Amino acid sequence: MYRPNDFEPRPYEGLHHPNVVAMVAARVARSPRRTAVRFKRDGSWRAHSWKAYWDRAGAVAAGLAARLGVRPGDRVAVMAHTRVEWALCDLALARLGAISVPIYPTLTADRVGYILDDSRCTVAIVDTPANLSRMLDACAAGMGHTLSGIVYMDREGLRTPGEGGGNVRLEDLPDIGPVRWSFEDVEAAGEAVCAGREPAAVDLDEVQAALRLEDTFSHVYTSGTTGEPKGVVLTHQNFVFESWAIRNVVPVDETDEQLLVLPLAHIFSRHLLWGAVEQGAVTAFAEGPHTIERDLQEVAPTFMGAVPRIYETVYHRVLAAGRSGRLVERRMFDWCIEVGRKVSLHRQRGLSLPLRLAAEWKVADRLVFSRIRRAFGGRLRFFVSGGAPLSVQVAEFFHAAGVLVLEGYGLTETTGAVTVNRPDRYRFGTVGPPMPGCEIRIADDGEILVRGRNVMKAYLGRPEETAEVIDPDGWFHTGDIGEMVGGFLRITDRKKDLFKTSSGKFVAPLMLEQKLEGCGPVARAVVFGEGRPYVVALVELDDAYLAELARREGLGVATYDDLARHPRVRALVQACVDRVNADLASFETIRRFAILPRPLSEAMDEVTPTGKPRRRVVAEHFGTLVDGLYDAPPPPSSGGGGARPFGLGR
Repeated sequence: MYRPNDFEPRPYEGLHHPNVVAMVAARVARSPRRTAVRFKRDGSWRAHSWKAYWDRAGAVAAGLAARLGVRPGDRVAVMAHTRVEWALCDLALARLGAISVPIYPTLTADRVGYILDDSRCTVAIVDTPANLSRMLDACAAGMGHTLSGIVYMDREGLRTPGEGGGNVRLEDLPDIGPVRWSFEDVEAAGEAVCAGREPAAVDLDEVQAALRLEDTFSHVYTSGTTGEPKGVVLTHQNFVFESWAIRNVVPVDETDEQLLVLPLAHIFSRHLLWGAVEQGAVTAFAEGPHTIERDLQEVAPTFMGAVPRIYETVYHRVLAAGRSGRLVERRMFDWCIEVGRKVSLHRQRGLSLPLRLAAEWKVADRLVFSRIRRAFGGRLRFFVSGGAPLSVQVAEFFHAAGVLVLEGYGLTETTGAVTVNRPDRYRFGTVGPPMPGCEIRIADDGEILVRGRNVMKAYLGRPEETAEVIDPDGWFHTGDIGEMVGGFLRITDRKKDLFKTSSGKFVAPLMLEQKLEGCGPVARAVVFGEGRPYVVALVELDDAYLAELARREGLGVATYDDLARHPRVRALVQACVDRVNADLASFETIRRFAILPRPLSEAMDEVTPTGKPRRRVVAEHFGTLVDGLYDAPPPPSSGGGGARPFGLGR
């Protein structure tokens, strides 16, 4: 078992507040006039102070109680994109003692209905016509039978689902059961209650006083890479403790501002939102998933949390742009990247730069890296990465540019972070040291076990499955395989993903996938080999890399499908596979690969909302492609740094 610096939490260490509402109230008392949130409306950025944020959430809470009958303990779904109203609803529901149930806005109607029924939601809050349509479709299909009301955030933009006509009123939509209210009407009703013009249906002060740490705060459904999603029951204690822990390891205070870009249905995003309360940091909400570059320029955040896919996209775009000029410009760009890599290695080891390298760094910074920092707004101190493994290559690239990416590790069941790298203590290729108060143990079979006040209460309505993952001593069995290296946790694979080839050798596919991803044109890789004679991979290509390659080399084709079949692209993927295989044992080497004819799709359930492939679904959808990789006799392999395998392509 490993404890960071022998840290032993005192009985109530990290639990300075009896509930999350008290945590926000304490922040309001300390910093009433300081900015809490920023958001964009009608083309300009607006702000709420902590006091205004608190008051507005109180009005929403009073309105939900008065107009929709929400009471302590009720479950309320929130299906919306990342926006200030989402955060207001989260705090409003907490002030009511109700339980928030986040739903990804990308889910299908049947999956939405499943969550509504499993969590027994009485009210749903949605934005956009598409989300409202899916919610109504779920109700029309006989799901969401406990739902009595829907609150719609975007009254001005409401259109009849599936039609291109003009605006319609909520009350004119087909009557399928739930009563519809606009968000502004609910808030206005709450303002009347708070002003004393209407009687209060619920005394918010009494609710706050009655809430205890063990009370349920949220049901967060795991996106999962297999099976149906499970409702993770998270308590006020989980969020209060996690907010305290992150404040103690990441240097953020009232002078900092984060840009929130991830879906708030993801625990990482909620972790960032509620962590900012303890830190006192400003949270700016990205205008949308396609405006992040512009938002970075306009907000100029000092830190931002995101999944690796976002960092990988930036990385590939920078490489594509840098290699799009004339030959001399491409060579200069590659020289700058190599200088940056050397600088990163020196910094990682705590070494001062030799005079020559320092001089080269100044040139490389002026030509390339300073431009990258300006693209992030010019104030950025660090990124935080979570939700999936981050390539060391990508981390070192950003480090070379003067922006540290702090990778962390956690699950929905642990309320977010269990470990995280810190600005003064980091190691690329690991997910950092444990958080204060979090205990980590590596089981005999390599599984990572976690114990602490951030561990969930249970899986909703699944006592047997809860008992399978939380043992009598309170250890949560993560299902991930890892090891402690000098006090840093390194994830090697998912326990359920480990497979055995027909030769009896165990293979860790995640490790192979991580090595491939980010190499040349490879965006994603999914490895297979269970019960087979050798390991194979399906490869998804990177769009930005392909576009630049086609332009630079005049390939004469532009579509993903055409480029996936182009010999030049196959040769580049082959080179990446060769490079990976050179460092592998022979039984691990990827003997054959196939390029996917299209990118993996979240809409088709092939990847999770955070971009992690669902191996079983990918195998079902591309089974013929996988089987075809075993049709011919296996090519030779030596691995382990010996001669590189040949003939890996089909």
